[in-house]
Amino acid sequence: MRGYGCPRCNDNHHKGYGMKPVKIFFLVLLFSVVFLATVLFFLYYRKTHITTDDAYVQGHVHWISPRVEGTVTNVSVDDNQLVKEEQVLFALDPETYEASLDQAKAAFSLAEWKLKEAEVNYKAAQADLLLTQAQLEQAKRDLNRAEALLKKAVVPQEKYDNALTNYKVNEARFTVATERVKQAKIMIDTARANVENQKAQLNSALLNVQYTIIKAPIAGYITGKSVEVGQRVKPGISLLALVPLDDVWIEANYKETQLKRIKVGQQVIITVDTYSGKKFYGKVESIQTGSGSVFSLFPPENATGNWVKVVQRIPVKIVLERGKNPNSPLRVGMSVITTVLANN
Repeated sequence: MRGYGCPRCNDNHHKGYGMKPVKIFFLVLLFSVVFLATVLFFLYYRKTHITTDDAYVQGHVHWISPRVEGTVTNVSVDDNQLVKEEQVLFALDPETYEASLDQAKAAFSLAEWKLKEAEVNYKAAQADLLLTQAQLEQAKRDLNRAEALLKKAVVPQEKYDNALTNYKVNEARFTVATERVKQAKIMIDTARANVENQKAQLNSALLNVQYTIIKAPIAGYITGKSVEVGQRVKPGISLLALVPLDDVWIEANYKETQLKRIKVGQQVIITVDTYSGKKFYGKVESIQTGSGSVFSLFPPENATGNWVKVVQRIPVKIVLERGKNPNSPLRVGMSVITTVLANN
């Protein structure tokens, strides 16, 4: 019964009771607006920031193998060592190849001497041909003269027969001299071909000696070294790898449903597990023409057996901005998270 006799208390009581629904309404409205803005921002962010954690650092791996067979006599590098271009990596015993080089030099010198001999013989054959040609022409004139005198009965038959015999002998000599010139020309061509062949053999022997010193084709880091002094090595067997870290890129495997808004040239934000809190920047350079499974060793055969649809992933190549993070090198195989900014 207390409150009935106090109008002021009753007014305050009804006033406070009427404010609570208003406050609750505004709080719910505020919460709804914030929630809706958050959802819209999240949807917009997902639409313009395409992210995947199926991404790895890739790079060129240069496998080094000898070009000639031999025994390793020296190894100048070790694992994870930075080497410069043309720096010696390891060396093979050159004795066998140096002996072959000496033989090739001797054979080349002999071939050059035989070529000079063939050229001299060719000149001599040409000179002999000119001589026999002159003798044949003289014999021809003598025969014509003897024949004319015989008709006039000035000379006996014997004189004519001697002139005829002399002409035939010189004609045969000319034929032989002509064949000798042809043979001498063939000998020159053969000698020249032999010189070229021996020159090629000499160059090959010289290269084999040079191949006993294995040098770095580019600057990079040594990895996977499996060569030791005394080891017998053969061509085609890789003994170490050379990896340049200044030319790496990212291979991000995006789902095919994410590729719609990914275009070449778009900016990419990259985070690396190794460097927590650090961001790298790059851009989309290219998109592979097929999914990774298509180019695998055993591509899928969807026309056989029970088929189950699986969302495929398409490799996207992302190149990094050069020189931006010299103190944070990316190493081949590192896991990264890439976010393509599709709004630009």
